[in-house]
Amino acid sequence: MNVFNRLKSNSNASLKPRIPSPTEEFGPVTHEPKLTPGNFSPVAAAPLNEEQEAKVVKLKEYIESIMIPESDAYYASERGFVTDSTVKRYMRARKWDYEQAKTMLENTVKWRRDYRPDELDPEYIKPEVETGKMYYNGFDKCGRPVWIMRPRLQNSKDGERQIKHIVYCLERGIRLMPQLVENLAIIVDFKDSSAAHNPSVSTCKKFLDILGNHYPERLGVAFVIISPFMDPVTKNKIKFVVDGKEDKDTKNLGNEMVRLDDYIDPEQLECDFGGHFNFEFELESYWTALLEKTGNPYKVIDYK
Repeated sequence: MNVFNRLKSNSNASLKPRIPSPTEEFGPVTHEPKLTPGNFSPVAAAPLNEEQEAKVVKLKEYIESIMIPESDAYYASERGFVTDSTVKRYMRARKWDYEQAKTMLENTVKWRRDYRPDELDPEYIKPEVETGKMYYNGFDKCGRPVWIMRPRLQNSKDGERQIKHIVYCLERGIRLMPQLVENLAIIVDFKDSSAAHNPSVSTCKKFLDILGNHYPERLGVAFVIISPFMDPVTKNKIKFVVDGKEDKDTKNLGNEMVRLDDYIDPEQLECDFGGHFNFEFELESYWTALLEKTGNPYKVIDYK
């Protein structure tokens, strides 16, 4: 009897009018990411004073004096990295202390020669991308590429490849930056995540070391959805996000809570985050688009 009741219930359900998905009003689902910005207003860098300008010239001249010879296969990449913009970022990161910035930048140049972060093999990295745990899609209102992270989709136990995947993403993100933009916007979506999804402590330490020492000033803003505890210094750079699918009344929220669509145009923001871009991650479509835009297997650039 129960079986017949169950069949009857299923039959009646199939006759009910279909309820459209909340995202269908924004058109059919697409698997093509937005890797080109719309209209944006870049953040203007503060003008340098004479002392700062002199330090930039001095540091750049020093780094150029220790560069590898032009006959080296990696010379074009190193030459492209040693730009005024790069030198200024390292000076800002060390609060215009020349000796500290010199040490930091020299260490990075040597690290890049050994690690070759801009030449990481896409085929080696690709398995890390399969679940969509980390990818680029859209740009914020300042023109920053939006780097989306979903820890719950962690699919790998290979700590070394996890780190190289993050470095690969940083390098590809730099290649997505339009003119006058030199940093990234990050969305970390902790929804449905647990401790089991987190990388190992050693992997996290290595990543933080690389990010802090070799990619200074590359984080423009980070948005955290359902945040875990974090230290106050990191917290100052992070905006906590109101879920776009919940009540839009933000009057009673603390100052740290923001709405993503205040920072990212709805047409550049996925429906999952309250935007109008009806996107669903699909590996091959994303991977093809990313490599076409940022180089396959890689692209030598002048670093902004």
